[in-house]
Amino acid sequence: MSIKSNSAATGSEKAAAKPAAASNTTSIQDSLLQWAWIGAYSYAAFIVLRAAYTIRLGAIESYGIVIHEFDPQFNYRCAEYLYENGAQRFFKWFDHTVWYPLGRPVGTTTYPGMQFTAVWIKNHVAKAMPLYDICVYIPVWFGVIATLVTGMIAYEASLPVNSSKSAVDFLFDLITGTKSPPKVPANASWAPSSPALECAVFTMAMMSILPAHLMRSMGGGFDNESVAMTAMVSTFYFWMRSLRANDSRSHWFGIATAVAYFYMVATWGGYVFVLNMIGVHAAALVFSGRFDDKVYMAYTLFYSIGTFLAMQVPVVGWTPLKSLEQLGPLAIFGLYQVLFVADRLAAAKNLNQFQKNVFRAKLVCASATVAVALALALAPSGYFGPLSSRVRGLFVKHTKTGNPLVDSVAEHQQASASETQAR
Repeated sequence: MSIKSNSAATGSEKAAAKPAAASNTTSIQDSLLQWAWIGAYSYAAFIVLRAAYTIRLGAIESYGIVIHEFDPQFNYRCAEYLYENGAQRFFKWFDHTVWYPLGRPVGTTTYPGMQFTAVWIKNHVAKAMPLYDICVYIPVWFGVIATLVTGMIAYEASLPVNSSKSAVDFLFDLITGTKSPPKVPANASWAPSSPALECAVFTMAMMSILPAHLMRSMGGGFDNESVAMTAMVSTFYFWMRSLRANDSRSHWFGIATAVAYFYMVATWGGYVFVLNMIGVHAAALVFSGRFDDKVYMAYTLFYSIGTFLAMQVPVVGWTPLKSLEQLGPLAIFGLYQVLFVADRLAAAKNLNQFQKNVFRAKLVCASATVAVALALALAPSGYFGPLSSRVRGLFVKHTKTGNPLVDSVAEHQQASASETQAR
């Protein structure tokens, strides 16, 4: 009897072992298939990035290593002065040979991020390469980096953990005051089987040939936009990464967002639009019921650190706290602080969701009243500056901005239907 029972037990163990072995084999096959797909996507991304690099060499192959157009020549002259004299003398540089006989305080009226980038590459990366050649190739290099980061934005937006919520879900969460979890496994931070990698590759392919980007990233076009585009998409990517749904520590990417934003500020005056885009998105998160501690930390880290760093750029100074077009994100920052305090007080008082919302509204209205009173008190003193010509040009006719330089730039002017037909 014992021999039979032992053989029966052995048979049952073998029968149980077969499904386990089959399961392990299937798991290994799935893993190999996933890695094969990752390899295919990586190769496709390499092809796209190589094509982006090759396309941007067109001007260099046709005309040689030459900086073309007026602004790039001025930017190279600034980079040369910075390389030869150092940062301290650069920021005190008053150039008597431009806008003669008035001259220009170059160090305090230019965005020096691109020049510092060129000098840093010369001193630490390509020491044997002439500074002139580095300035010629910088638009090409940064054009490829911007293409890669734009693909990363598409990847982040397409991850199941970030894209599984529908508009109905958001509306339901807003009405109920709750935050339903994403309809994916909690550990699905990346998924080779999802369309995220495909979206990233196709986005990079489109970015690599996008005419608007090509115009600002061709070899020899050593202009602010060639580097600022990379800083811009990096700021947006890190902001999105700081809000990843299933990552409880992703808010620390708010610091990376602030650093990328600072680089954007140091490089190009168009940083105002980047700041406002993030501010609008942060406000949308509140009105869609997505405000929580992680969102609060991400925006607080971004705005506080980013604004402090931006104010260190001489051409910017205190503008983020005075300029009308930058007061919106500041107001959102204040709103986030009020909501954070309101949520803490509501939790201490054990308020239900309705009572919590009422308490929030009262505290926000009281804070807004104080803020408006403070603004009205500061306004007569001239503390707040007017809208810049660049922004006013979006709403008024360009012949009336009052700034001849802005009025003369073709890209600041709208194209009418009659002009298009005439052409």
